[in-house]
Amino acid sequence: MTGTSPILTRRSPTERSPRDPLRHGTLVAAFNRADKDHARCVRLRAQNWARLVVPSLAVTEICHLLSDPVRRGSPALFCAAVADDELRVIEVTPHDYRRMSELLAAYASLRPQAVDACVIALAERFDLRQVATLDQRDYLVVAPRHHPKGQRLTILPGD
Repeated sequence: MTGTSPILTRRSPTERSPRDPLRHGTLVAAFNRADKDHARCVRLRAQNWARLVVPSLAVTEICHLLSDPVRRGSPALFCAAVADDELRVIEVTPHDYRRMSELLAAYASLRPQAVDACVIALAERFDLRQVATLDQRDYLVVAPRHHPKGQRLTILPGD
């Protein structure tokens, strides 16, 4: 669970409860024209906007990364997207923190980041099947509890 963070996506654009979690790298790329993954992350956001959720733990990091002069992103546009409900922020509960703790301990050899464990915990809590991330490594290894044995979360954006 390294690199940039994920986003979650929900099953149907008509639902207004949790959607699919976004790992923050996809948002940093979507709000930064200089990023090499900008175009595909903008497409992902445009095609899935009604389904995307951002873990609350990722918001500060996204704003920080977008504020970096090297990245030349737009934290203002990101915050406006949250304010306009284009991206929904999901708060983390004590139950999610317990599951994060379990994941961080179980996969310590991967050197996971808390935000990645958070995305998996949220996916389990809301029975979500997809995660939007540019860093796939940990999501290909970790088996979420809510999937049949051996199944992993589906990763967006596809190539």
